[in-house]
Amino acid sequence: MEKEQNNLDRFKGKNPFTVPEGYMEDLTANIMSRLPEKPGIEVKKISMMDRVRPWLYMAAVFAGLGLFFKAIVGLDSDKNPSDTLLVQSKDASATKAAIQEAENEEFLEYLEAQYTDYLLAEELGDLE
Repeated sequence: MEKEQNNLDRFKGKNPFTVPEGYMEDLTANIMSRLPEKPGIEVKKISMMDRVRPWLYMAAVFAGLGLFFKAIVGLDSDKNPSDTLLVQSKDASATKAAIQEAENEEFLEYLEAQYTDYLLAEELGDLE
């Protein structure tokens, strides 16, 4: 029993695979005859709600994000409470007067603190 060293030399230039005679001629008809018969294809009708639903979901997400950011930014807008929607007074002039009075008191406290610091600096400057 003699083994060939290189079996590929024997197949060089030849195709080792073969197709039976007449196989390709009737291939399409043969495959189509083996397929099961299907009844008519029913097209699924898409309702208007199914078409609109993704857009409604997207609108709800944006509305939720807008309210979320409004709540976060709304916490920082405590500087002028008359501009917020939460403060609703029947008498707007009374609200404005109360705000003006609070601002005046804060300004007077600021001036008093500045004057006290000035006097203290003079006293300390005289002692040195």
